[in-house]
Amino acid sequence: MNKKIVAGLVILTTLLGACSGAKTVTHKKWDENLNTVYLRDITVKGDSMKEAGSRLRLALENKFDDSLFIVGEEPARTKYQLKYQITQFDEGNRLKRLATFGIDDGSRALLSVKVALIGKEGVLGAWQVQTWVRGGLIGGSADDVFSQAAEQILQHMKGY
Repeated sequence: MNKKIVAGLVILTTLLGACSGAKTVTHKKWDENLNTVYLRDITVKGDSMKEAGSRLRLALENKFDDSLFIVGEEPARTKYQLKYQITQFDEGNRLKRLATFGIDDGSRALLSVKVALIGKEGVLGAWQVQTWVRGGLIGGSADDVFSQAAEQILQHMKGY
């Protein structure tokens, strides 16, 4: 008797799960220039800062893929300009972070960025973002500071 009840519940659960679904119909006027942003790196071009600016741009482009913003190639055809200046970048020492479990402040990776969002009306917002990596499973990657900074910048932009 118990085997019949269990078998019946299994069959019932399987059939009910198979009867689910979803359908979405969206009607939206999508104009590319309403959500486009041009990324402009205004960092003073030293060797390490130039590379850091490029790494931040890549991180921003990756984060914008998961948002409504589209990165534009021409500033004249975008609604917003996102200007950023890296004021400090220190890659730190990954091996030292691993050895000290991130306790040593001198080993941490650090990134400081000044950011301004500019529209046709002028400056819409300006902020400073500072991110760091102190440790991690294998010492933490310096790439994480760029990803964290891009996430913070996107969070600030969500109101626009």
